[in-house]
Amino acid sequence: MERESQALAATGYVRVEQIDGVWWFIGPDGERFVSMGVNHIEPHLWLAPYNRQATLERYGEDMVSADGFFDTRSVAAQKWIDRQIETCADLHFNTFAKHTHPSIDSALYRDKIYYIASLETAPLAGWRERNGEGPRPDVFSTDFRRFVERRVQSMCAQHRNSRNLLGYIYTDIPSWILGKWEQQPDQGPMIYPWVNAILPLGETSPGKWKWLEHLQQRYVGATEAAEVWGHRVSSAYGISWERMARLVDWSKPTDPARAQEDMLAFMPTIVEQWYALHHDLVREHDPNHLILGDKNMVMWYYDWTLPAIRKYTDVVTIQAYGRWSEDGKTTDQLYETLGKPIFNGDGSFGFAGPNQQKLGIKGFRTGARSIGEVAEFYRETLIGMMAKPYILGWHHCGFLEQWDECERGDAPMNENGFMDPFENYHTEWTDVIREINAQAHELHTQAAG
Repeated sequence: MERESQALAATGYVRVEQIDGVWWFIGPDGERFVSMGVNHIEPHLWLAPYNRQATLERYGEDMVSADGFFDTRSVAAQKWIDRQIETCADLHFNTFAKHTHPSIDSALYRDKIYYIASLETAPLAGWRERNGEGPRPDVFSTDFRRFVERRVQSMCAQHRNSRNLLGYIYTDIPSWILGKWEQQPDQGPMIYPWVNAILPLGETSPGKWKWLEHLQQRYVGATEAAEVWGHRVSSAYGISWERMARLVDWSKPTDPARAQEDMLAFMPTIVEQWYALHHDLVREHDPNHLILGDKNMVMWYYDWTLPAIRKYTDVVTIQAYGRWSEDGKTTDQLYETLGKPIFNGDGSFGFAGPNQQKLGIKGFRTGARSIGEVAEFYRETLIGMMAKPYILGWHHCGFLEQWDECERGDAPMNENGFMDPFENYHTEWTDVIREINAQAHELHTQAAG
């Protein structure tokens, strides 16, 4: 294309730009690219019972400290990371993605490969809740704002001058609604975990008063609201909003349908506050890099999340594990609504090998029956994604194959891997990855036609 040969402005930072109808990441020197990333560069996958000794022999015993834990300051850690960067280059991956473990000092890789900075300021992910993390914060409180500002200031101090940073990402799959996928019990109307966290707060909490202000817009008075929510109303004194601010048990509404409507109608207020707060603080401390927002499941972009995402993020980050013939229909709708470029920040296809039979493997839902079929699904998906002019790339969920005996990470299932635990390629798959990844740029160029 004519524009392909024209030089674009070199800003020293990664940005996004639409050129002849096609969205691209633009590198610090003005080069356009799509982000082909790998997730789960995580030490525990290399330090499992079955491959720990082989890893230490390859990279050095100092990869773990005297107490037996991964040591990011070691010579071995740098050697290990450099080897993974070499693997990425061989297979035409160019990005360390969201699930690069926080125990790894980004100084080991940030000058050598594109990467993402993870800014998690609250345990909103379902997997974190299942691991006992919490509670959800009062997102309206001054204390939470101060906490986020400290975290943002620290993160931006590390990355604001980086040439290779794609942008800042927040939560890994926020659990906006409790659902079967997260194996939660039936909660009746109480299916909005962030509202559930605000309701028991006391009268000194800004979030509790924001909730009551919300109810004041929906009811003619405190008595009507209390009757819906199952609070006792005194026959002599009635009930006041001030008293309701002190009530902590809202779990037994007498009108569950109306209570659920109240909760659902409050969610846009929470979402607006969450995204606006982070956007404003990131922009204050780093005006140049992209805001990627939360990584949401592609089917969990609820209508009431979209206005805030449109206002406060630069790129829409999805997690999509399905066949692209179906997931692409959903991203078409997202792009039509939001008008923002999209990239798949997490997705893969899996086939459980002999050492993964107990816990299975991520990406199993597409039903691949062999590694060869996984490879063909990979080819099919990348071709389909690159044909969409608004898709900026794909971050593959998995790098090193995980076996059942390994420590778990963000899920009870095993990680996908196009290498076995000893860094040997599954060549039936990696030959396809190398071939099709090398074509990603040209395939995306053709999306304009």
